Amino acid sequence: MLKPDAKDRYFVQSLAKGLTVLKTLAQAGRPLSISEVAAEMGTNPTTATRLCHTLAKMDFIRRDAQKNYHLTPQVLALGYSLLSGLDWRDVAEHYLRRLFDEVNETVNLAILDGAEILYLIRIRRDKYLPFDIRIGTKLPVYCTGMGKALMAMGRPEKVEPILAKLEFRPLTPRTIIDLPSFEKNLAEVRQKGYALNDEELSIGNRAVAAPILDKSGFAAAAINIAVPTTRFTLREMEEKLLPVLLGTAQEIAKAWRQLDSPVPVGDFSFLGN
Repeated sequence: MLKPDAKDRYFVQSLAKGLTVLKTLAQAGRPLSISEVAAEMGTNPTTATRLCHTLAKMDFIRRDAQKNYHLTPQVLALGYSLLSGLDWRDVAEHYLRRLFDEVNETVNLAILDGAEILYLIRIRRDKYLPFDIRIGTKLPVYCTGMGKALMAMGRPEKVEPILAKLEFRPLTPRTIIDLPSFEKNLAEVRQKGYALNDEELSIGNRAVAAPILDKSGFAAAAINIAVPTTRFTLREMEEKLLPVLLGTAQEIAKAWRQLDSPVPVGDFSFLGN
């Protein structure tokens, strides 16, 4: 922690300490407990608690379910001119890497491309699927959590033509293979605000997905946490992974609204394939 000259009467210690909390959390790259914040700052837990409480009240940091603190997009607003020059992928990947570090499971971001989802960001823990998923991979909307989230929360003028021409194929015994069942599932996703994929794409794979909503409340993209069935039950996913996933989706949405570079909706030439 910075130690100013004792004769510097213009130096505001409390302000310096508050900014040091933000710097500490930023450099850590993961949520920190009060004791960790105090240790990194070289102060006591009581002081760290007061500083974190104040910053949380101002929405610069947030405390999660495990009582750890991390930065919020409000911090980005402090440097709007910098943020406005960033690419949307840089912003999204920042939050997804933090999510990956927190849950230690594969995380992805995709957008809607016709009747398929298009993977744009992927941070993988390990390979357990019988096929490889990379940036640029496309998968059907009806058997993926992100596909369901995008269809359920997407703009009607974009979603309805897809539904009208959607062709179903049973990839596993759990795959939805008819329109009425799919539309029923989408209604449930709209009500809950998230989607699940329970071995519908591939046996042994589960995923929970959340939409990233634009300022009009429609899905611009979706993110998910994908896991092997041997590590998480559906209930465990909803209890342990869903809260941090939803929080990350909201943070990306807030940050994206400040960008000058929009998420692509049709030009994927940047993928290089």
